[in-house]
Amino acid sequence: MDWIKQLNEVMDYIDINLQSEISYDRISEIACCSIYNFQRMFSYMAQTSLSEYIRNRRLTLAAFDIIKGNERIIDIALKYGYDSQDAFSRAFRNFHGILPSTVRNEPTMLKSCPKISFQITIKGAEKMKYQIEQWPAFKVAGISHRIKTNRAFEFVPQIWEKAWKDGTMKKLMQFFPDYRPSGFLGVAAGGEWGSSDEMDYILAVTNYVDVPNCNHAPVPEGMVEFSYPAATWAIINADGEIPKAVQDVYQKFYSEWLPSSGYKLSDLPVFECYMKENRQEVWIAVEEA
Repeated sequence: MDWIKQLNEVMDYIDINLQSEISYDRISEIACCSIYNFQRMFSYMAQTSLSEYIRNRRLTLAAFDIIKGNERIIDIALKYGYDSQDAFSRAFRNFHGILPSTVRNEPTMLKSCPKISFQITIKGAEKMKYQIEQWPAFKVAGISHRIKTNRAFEFVPQIWEKAWKDGTMKKLMQFFPDYRPSGFLGVAAGGEWGSSDEMDYILAVTNYVDVPNCNHAPVPEGMVEFSYPAATWAIINADGEIPKAVQDVYQKFYSEWLPSSGYKLSDLPVFECYMKENRQEVWIAVEEA
């Protein structure tokens, strides 16, 4: 699988459909990964969210249409997915800093969001420490939060903050069986290969691994158990100050490691493992391309 080629095919699909509905199902099919995994990857490689990129591309093209002066503003608004001229005007002003009606009446500076294309570049960057490991089936126990997929990066920090305040983390600490994946886990699950616009974010600890003599720790009251199959995992060292250390791992993994690795993403959750003394691991399921 040519990962860079598939990313660019997604960009082509988006650009072709800026004046119609963009299907996250189709994006998942082209990229061969869940929409959550794709959005995560895109945000680290492009330094912007997928939804913001699509919005900015549409507003860039809308500005060109307004300058040409052949269509009514309301028709341009509808063309690019806005339900009303007011909603379009607000979005246009937020991006360009000026109302669309003003563009028609006087010369003005406008912003442009170019189409993104991906390529492999050699940067001589800091090495990423990882291992590929076949790991048996395992279970985790914790609390799941249903959130909007396209707002995951906004809600996840709030989930952790609330868990420290409401006693969830204290309960996990008292329960802690200390199996791998180790430490407190942040589990990004769901997406169903693009068929859902919601996902689950789970705060948990591992309570069972399918190996001989492993004790299946009982699930604490008020928590739920989740099961995951045996799989191949890229386990990446993310030691350092959080969140920067973990964010740097995603940046290197998606932009440098994955495109040249000969692997593709599996449709399994991503696990962030938070241990003592600023030690972290990121577990990303992969399979041979």
